[in-house]
Amino acid sequence: MLGAFKGSPSQAIEIEASIPPPRIRFEKLCNSYALKILKFKENHVIKKGYIEEVNKDKDELAAGTSSNSSPKNCNSSLALR
Repeated sequence: MLGAFKGSPSQAIEIEASIPPPRIRFEKLCNSYALKILKFKENHVIKKGYIEEVNKDKDELAAGTSSNSSPKNCNSSLALR
């Protein structure tokens, strides 16, 4: 509890509460989810789809094109390559 008023600036309250900015929280969630997927069994449907997308992205990066199906806001697939 911070004891702030309703009209207090939210960014200042987040700093006082040690809450990271939304961009950093989102990136952390993406990375956590990607790690969770990698812990699935090899034959799990979600893991198969994730690996296919990562491989497709690798191929497209090597060819110099970009994919419309890959998530643009989540950089976790780049960290796992």
